[in-house]
Amino acid sequence: MQAGKAYIIQFVNLGLGEHEFEFDVNDKFFENLEYSEIKQGNIQVKLTLIKQSTMMILQFNIGGTVKMNCDRCYGEFDLPIAGDYRLIVKVGGHDVGDEDDDIISIAANEHELDLSQFIYEYIMLSLPLKRVHPDDENGNSTCDQEMLNKLNNYLVENEGEEPADPRWEGLKNIKLN
Repeated sequence: MQAGKAYIIQFVNLGLGEHEFEFDVNDKFFENLEYSEIKQGNIQVKLTLIKQSTMMILQFNIGGTVKMNCDRCYGEFDLPIAGDYRLIVKVGGHDVGDEDDDIISIAANEHELDLSQFIYEYIMLSLPLKRVHPDDENGNSTCDQEMLNKLNNYLVENEGEEPADPRWEGLKNIKLN
């Protein structure tokens, strides 16, 4: 993944202790990603990097909006996202290249860290499983009503049909403790 030099940190010249960074993730970031379901967004990433002698702790705070298609009506809307994530970077370990969900290892001769892949993954983790238009102040859906009406014309009702395989009917009578 190549999202540009804007997301690379030159950590070799940083002193020990805490350092703050801010990144703006916008449409240009997502243009470089072929398989991303996000094509537009306006996200701010605040990074706190705590540098120690043999490792770094990176704490990401992500917030903003992305353009998504609604799962219900397929209309486009701005979806707010937010999340806090932590990444531990071990420098110069024997298991260089071994990665865990929250821990990575890099060689001792490395002097920079490209955060673009991690930022993208954390943005994707911030997305909810169900992406639908938000309700209005009265609790009514703001989905495209015309599209929902069209979809309802193709709705298949299963009422009154017998089950596909009658052997499963016996399972309904099982009593569980």
